[in-house]
Amino acid sequence: MMEQPVHTTLTKTSCFHCGEPFVDEIILFQEKEFCCQGCKNVYELLNDHELGTYYTCDVNPGISPSHQNFDYLNKPAFRDKLIQFSNQEISKVSFNLPSIHCRSCLYLLENLHKLHAGILKTQLNFGKKDLSIWFKEKEISLGELASLLAKIGYEPLLSEESEGQEKKKRHTQQTQLFIKLGVAGFCAGNIMLFSFPEYLGIEEGSLKNLFGYLNLVLGSVTLFYSGSDYFKNIWAHLKLKKITIEMPILLGVMVGYSRSVYEILSHTGAGYMDSVSGLLFFLLVGKWFQQKSFDFLSFERKYTSYFPLVITKIVHGREETAPLSDIKVGDRLRIRNEEIIPADSILMKGQSSMDYSFVTGESEWVSIQSGNLIYAGGKHHGEMMEIEVKKDLQQSHLTQLWEQQAFKDPSLKMENWENFANQVGVYFTIGLISLASIVAAYWIQVDPSKWQNSVVSILVIACPCALAISYPFALGHGVRWLSKFQLYVKDIQALERMAQVDTLVFDKTGTLTLAKSEAPKSYLHRSISEQELDLLYSLSVQSTHPLARRLCAYTQSLGERNLVKITSFKEIPGKGLEAKWRDLPIKLGSAKFLGITYYSPQDFYSSESQLFIQIGEETLGYWDFPWENREGVEFMLRKLQHQYEVYLVSGDKASHATSLQDWFSTENHMKFECSPMEKMEFIRELQSQGKKVMMVGDGLNDAGALQQAHVGIAVSDDHLHFTPASDAILQGRSLSRLPEFLQFSKKALTLIKMSFLLSLVYNAIGLSFAVQGNLSPLIAAILMPVNSISMLIIATWGMNIYGKQVKNQLKSYSRSLIAEENHILNTDIKRTLQSSIEY
Repeated sequence: MMEQPVHTTLTKTSCFHCGEPFVDEIILFQEKEFCCQGCKNVYELLNDHELGTYYTCDVNPGISPSHQNFDYLNKPAFRDKLIQFSNQEISKVSFNLPSIHCRSCLYLLENLHKLHAGILKTQLNFGKKDLSIWFKEKEISLGELASLLAKIGYEPLLSEESEGQEKKKRHTQQTQLFIKLGVAGFCAGNIMLFSFPEYLGIEEGSLKNLFGYLNLVLGSVTLFYSGSDYFKNIWAHLKLKKITIEMPILLGVMVGYSRSVYEILSHTGAGYMDSVSGLLFFLLVGKWFQQKSFDFLSFERKYTSYFPLVITKIVHGREETAPLSDIKVGDRLRIRNEEIIPADSILMKGQSSMDYSFVTGESEWVSIQSGNLIYAGGKHHGEMMEIEVKKDLQQSHLTQLWEQQAFKDPSLKMENWENFANQVGVYFTIGLISLASIVAAYWIQVDPSKWQNSVVSILVIACPCALAISYPFALGHGVRWLSKFQLYVKDIQALERMAQVDTLVFDKTGTLTLAKSEAPKSYLHRSISEQELDLLYSLSVQSTHPLARRLCAYTQSLGERNLVKITSFKEIPGKGLEAKWRDLPIKLGSAKFLGITYYSPQDFYSSESQLFIQIGEETLGYWDFPWENREGVEFMLRKLQHQYEVYLVSGDKASHATSLQDWFSTENHMKFECSPMEKMEFIRELQSQGKKVMMVGDGLNDAGALQQAHVGIAVSDDHLHFTPASDAILQGRSLSRLPEFLQFSKKALTLIKMSFLLSLVYNAIGLSFAVQGNLSPLIAAILMPVNSISMLIIATWGMNIYGKQVKNQLKSYSRSLIAEENHILNTDIKRTLQSSIEY
């Protein structure tokens, strides 16, 4: 039998669930007291679903529930705006939840699936207070989902309202900081003014006491209003049983404030309110400068986080390539096999098996028919199709999908410098507090007049804040600079891992080599008719594989081609293409794929790829497509081999090794006829030997290897093709610049280490004066933010210098310089380098 709530008179001060004070009467349920029926219901709901641990995360963690009705969200006009993805089984929506405030919120929202079987999983961005939810609309509607969140105290703030609220919130935070800064400056100035009698040695008791009381009031306002953020941050960390690097600052301020209160009230001195208020003023100035610097960095990152990709538009019945940013509502786009859907669209022609792993994190293909809605981020598998854009392109949405945490495997990533900085900060804080305690004990016995100045100065001057600042600033500016050179790095941790790499593995076709523009050599048993050329064109145009694109261009060069309707299209990675025209099967690909035994000699300087043709039961022979090295790739590999182990993994035949022998140190550094799985296993084998591996591939057959590697770089030329497995996207023409990019990442990490060392030296010098009691707390308060600001300047200045060095270095390359620097190459290779790239 369910226990009935009991109404009783007020005995305690706050609700067990939300912590709000009682107004009239309380509701007693299971020996717990609640301020209203709603809080009691939420407690009962959580308890019934075995989520009682929620109340152990914090004291009174809950929020008073809302009874807002969200049924209107089920109407198509509202639903379509909010739903980010939907198929027959799963839908995804993101809500902004302003009520999120502590770790108990994290616990409850990430266990939301326990409250309703229709909720599959949730992912919380605690900083932005955004909750992504995957759910089954057949079991819980969008309106019911929003109502459930409101019922447990997390009423969602809906999209347009949320955007406005976010802007308002940022503006409010900036305004509050300015007000706190102004109040601290006002109080500090007036305290110094009221301290003139003390400065001038005026001993008039009544005047001195009056000014002391005024200083006490102004100092209290400064500490408890302007310095309120320090109290909040430290209290939040203490509840999580963590020590924050701001703790020494607050301890120093409290020591100075407490001593001042004692002296003013006991009339034994004038106190140190001028130092306390001045200290807080300069700390807030440093905080404002740091905030403005981070805002600038975030702004630049936002506008450089785009992809070096193009889309294929259909304009007046003809194909046109255009940048991703040119997409508009109503545009017709042509999407080939393995390409990404750039914006929410309607399928107009063709059909698809859509891979929504970007959105859901699960590689389950969804069948899409003509007229169906397709969501941005889906990867198309199947025959070429046409779509019509229904929503504006949001590159930030593609960036968000690319950066989803679901595609990051922490087990493959080393401990990063950010974590190291935080750990250093914790140990530094503990050591600093211990040192302050020892110095206080010493001066209290030797000279009591010095202990307070010493302790405050020690705790303030040596704040480890600067240690954690150089990391995001240096690497953040590094990401910004690399984007200017067409290397688009996912995040600052990926840039850091680039600096740790000691082994590089390259794919061959489409990465190191490209198809030549000259016509292929023909080894056909008979001539091919115009209709058969149309069939080959219609099959090859479906794929983004470099060899298929080369065949497509060649058939078009033989005359105007007609796009023929083909069915049962399949692309088998590393093998070839197949489809049907009416009942006639067509195959393109390797000899092994067609069941043919074939051997051919390879040219020494360039590898060639045979594309075999089978129409019906007849094998027509093959075209031999010549390939050439990317410009500058030979010099790039030579340069990399001075500092790294360099390997090649390829799906091509082993006979291609002859043309590549001079590229790699030994034959053991080349692996041929590798399947996508074998490439990934090869990376794993190198990692088992303790190597930090970077994989560079075109992303078509290398997704597994890119994900397995310490750093995965996908090389892109002109296709809307990338993978969540990659850590960076590199424009193909910039591949030869890779040695400079790697060197740049190493310099960035070196800069961080140097700034750490410089900050420690700075702190040591300051401490040497502070422990002797010769450093005023006010001077310490000025020097501390100067330390932090100097770290920001060093990070920004240093990375800008390195970035300009790379820029000038890339510009200065010439044919003669490459040959001169690479003097160890033999004559034949030097001759090949004469056609190398000029940056």
